[in-house]
Amino acid sequence: MLTAGGLVDRITEDQVAQLVRFVSARIPDATSLQGEARRTATALRLAADKQIATVRFHRAALPEQAATTELHATASWNLLVAFAGIWHDHPEFPADAAIETFEFDCDSPL
Repeated sequence: MLTAGGLVDRITEDQVAQLVRFVSARIPDATSLQGEARRTATALRLAADKQIATVRFHRAALPEQAATTELHATASWNLLVAFAGIWHDHPEFPADAAIETFEFDCDSPL
C-alpha cells in the first residue's frame, strides 16, 4: 500500500496546474455542442473535474488523512495523465507534468 508522502506528493503544484490547465483547455464547452458531441464533452468534463478534485483533496488533506486518500489520488492523477495523452501531439502538451506516478502490471494490476 502507498504511504503518506508517496508518489503523488512528489508531483509539484506547478505540474498539477499545468496538467489541469492543459486537459481543461482541450475539453470543448458542451453548451456550444449538440447531441452526442454534447454528451461526450459533458462526460469528459465531469470525469476530468472529479479526477482533479480528488488530486487536490489529497494534496490538501491532513497528514493523518493522506494515507487513506493517496491511492485514489494516484489513480486520479494517472487518469488525468491518460486524458492528456489523447493530445500528446499537441504543441502545448505538458510533458514535464504528464508523468504517471506508477504503472500497472497488466497481468496482475492489483
